[in-house]
Amino acid sequence: MSKKTRQVVRLIFQIIQNKPVFFFWIFVRFISAIFPLVTVYLFSKTINLVETKADFSTIFFSIIIIFVIRIVDNFTRLKSIAKLDECISEISFDVHNYFINNIKTETKLERHESIQTIRNFADATTWTLRLFRQPGIDSIISLISIPIILLVVDFKVFVLEIAYIIIYYIIDYYTTQHYVNFKDIQNTKTESYYAKLQENNDVDLEQKTFSRHYSRLSNWYFTEWFTLQNTAVFFYCLIFAYLIISISTGTKMISDLVLIMTYIGSTQNYLNSFSEIKDSLADTAVAIDHLAKNKAITAIDFDDLV
Repeated sequence: MSKKTRQVVRLIFQIIQNKPVFFFWIFVRFISAIFPLVTVYLFSKTINLVETKADFSTIFFSIIIIFVIRIVDNFTRLKSIAKLDECISEISFDVHNYFINNIKTETKLERHESIQTIRNFADATTWTLRLFRQPGIDSIISLISIPIILLVVDFKVFVLEIAYIIIYYIIDYYTTQHYVNFKDIQNTKTESYYAKLQENNDVDLEQKTFSRHYSRLSNWYFTEWFTLQNTAVFFYCLIFAYLIISISTGTKMISDLVLIMTYIGSTQNYLNSFSEIKDSLADTAVAIDHLAKNKAITAIDFDDLV
């Protein structure tokens, strides 16, 4: 975690008022994220029981266990998500109150710009927390657990999985750095546009500037995600081909393919979620810089962020 990211997280935690409730439901959400991994493993084992012609009572018992786990999964996941959504809604007000109470402006235009800066940070914060709530927590649990499971199941697949995650992360890190630059410019144009819009209707220049820079941001979004998704496709097909060869030579069973490819497919989803959270944290970091540079907002000091 970079220094800027740590600053973002530290400030958000400082702003949150009702920390005990928030962290309790975060804990429940972490527990709920374990159940899908267990379900996939049991599903594969059930297929293995069918392949090896186990007796029906054993297969039926396995299905009952999967049913119970899925019910518990649904309850803990949906309950924690709903409660965290309530917490995040309150946190958005915590952000507003934290900064607005210290705002000092001389003109309406300055106040409009400052309020939009606060809104940008509040929006980025709530969006980041919602991504962390789901699927961010699932991603953390799975990206730790899946390689460990694959290490036990097949060492070669484990090596490919680790290579996949490392290469994906390197590409993601590089593309995020460029994304931050584009987002910094876009936030500036957003603040200028809404500040001018609240004063009068003569915003043609601001709209054109906003649209031009937003187009640059969108183009980079395509470049970033196209590269990341193709990386995922390469490793998915590579591992799939390896498993097909292993099955044809008799060293693997269909249940092994189901287990491994389900985890590999999940890895892509979780890495995508991780990337979204990184981009969202980048949005929040950019918003923090804008808050710190705004002389009308005294709740945060730019010197603390450099």
